[in-house]
Amino acid sequence: MKDSNHSCGSAETKDCDHFTDCMICGAELIYSETSSLETCYICGKKSMTNALCSQGHYVCDECHSYDSYAPIFAYLRESLEQDPIKLFEDVIRLPQVHMHGPEHHFIIPLVLLTAYRNCGGKLNYESSMLEAYKRASQVPGGICGNWGVCGSSAGTGIYASIILDSSPLNKEAWPIPQKLSSDILARLSDIGGPRCCKRTGRVAIEMAAKFTSQLCGIEIKTGHVSCAYFLRNHECIKEDCPYYP
Repeated sequence: MKDSNHSCGSAETKDCDHFTDCMICGAELIYSETSSLETCYICGKKSMTNALCSQGHYVCDECHSYDSYAPIFAYLRESLEQDPIKLFEDVIRLPQVHMHGPEHHFIIPLVLLTAYRNCGGKLNYESSMLEAYKRASQVPGGICGNWGVCGSSAGTGIYASIILDSSPLNKEAWPIPQKLSSDILARLSDIGGPRCCKRTGRVAIEMAAKFTSQLCGIEIKTGHVSCAYFLRNHECIKEDCPYYP
């Protein structure tokens, strides 16, 4: 995977990419109240984190999302699907996507931009997708619990900022993505925790699609899905989740 003694591409750790919990060993992740300087098991880079598995493994956000963008972009670029929920479900089935993780932060704006294009929205698709990825990749893993801002709402804010050509100095556009993001956060807090990147992603996408239809005049319809991941999500809230079968 990377130039490291513990690369996931090496024979020693070829089975290390677990779908849930710790990527390295599958053990439960432990979140501390304070951060400490840890060394990524895969690339060897040192960074501050409050998340280690019970066996002491740490994987940085870059390695957690490594090699995700290219296959996701390749799939979305060729898709004609107009329903962003269907696009989301297709993307999260790709082997590069884990149960939870920072890759969801860029998946959300990418599927929304693709649906926007497929429903008739005008934009420079490839440059918009790359810009969304660059922005969303700066949103750290665990931001929902550590900052009180879910990465799904940040992802929709990135999407809205791009289609509205917003900037810190754009008086007209500036408040609109923030209103969308805040509405999503309100809905997520009403549903409750703990985190689930599938649940929050679906909620954010549904609300962003409705926002686009109402504000931009580009109708984006979404269907409802029943979650296929609840058995693999150790923290599933079951009947309290709107997508629980």
